[in-house]
Amino acid sequence: MHYSRFFMMIGTSTVVMFVLMYLNTYLWGHIFFSETRLYMAILMGATMAVIMLAYMLSMYQNTKANIAIFVGAIVLFAASLWLVRVQFTVQDRSYMRAMIPHHSIAIMTSTRAEITDPRVRGLADDIIYAQDKEIAEMRYLIADIGANGEASATRSETPAQVVDAQQALQTEVVSKVDPEFLTEDEIAAVFPNGGNCRFAYTSDSPAVLVTGETGEGSAAAMKISGDLVRLNAQGENAFSEGPLSAEIAETNGDLTDLIVSAGTDYEAGFRGQLTCSG
Repeated sequence: MHYSRFFMMIGTSTVVMFVLMYLNTYLWGHIFFSETRLYMAILMGATMAVIMLAYMLSMYQNTKANIAIFVGAIVLFAASLWLVRVQFTVQDRSYMRAMIPHHSIAIMTSTRAEITDPRVRGLADDIIYAQDKEIAEMRYLIADIGANGEASATRSETPAQVVDAQQALQTEVVSKVDPEFLTEDEIAAVFPNGGNCRFAYTSDSPAVLVTGETGEGSAAAMKISGDLVRLNAQGENAFSEGPLSAEIAETNGDLTDLIVSAGTDYEAGFRGQLTCSG
């Protein structure tokens, strides 16, 4: 049997294994190229080459070629394993591209697993929210770094102070505040008609910002740290209330950016889905 056929089998299997790694992604929109997955596919291809050739030595009888394949496969295995472990080639944007499908796996498992214990269900719901939010934030950062470059270093955090438990529970960490999922009842509390437009982290997640008309004019609803906040319109796509503000910005694609800030202590962007009725 020709060795070209052997290499075609290994090459085809490697490509197929790379593609199969994305089948446990929750949404098609979560599929991004991942260097780590590529290295893992190469690692598995090298392993397959050794196993297949070992079983088919009677069909491939060129000793020098067989030794070369074994040595080459071992070298390729070691190199790809090293690249997987050290993440040498992974930088800011490629890191986030790899993390999005990884987060998507957690969403799929947490959403579809048959969970009966309410404590585990609560944990799964927290995971779904965190992964949805982080995917939207990573999408925004991938685009922002590509367009504007890397941001300057953030200022150092204030050292923690010793306080009593009551004060600690009442202290809000502004740098960790992010828009939370809204329920239909919460949306109805601000917009009895359900609002006009809804921004969600992904196409399958609940809204985190809803805009519409109230008796006092245009407004937006958002939940922060478990509290429902009504933001007043400051323009066509800008809303604010006190130090908290939210701005909706269109992109060149199908997704939309939501930029949230709370004074000078917090600003974050999220790239997600904006749907409007009518």
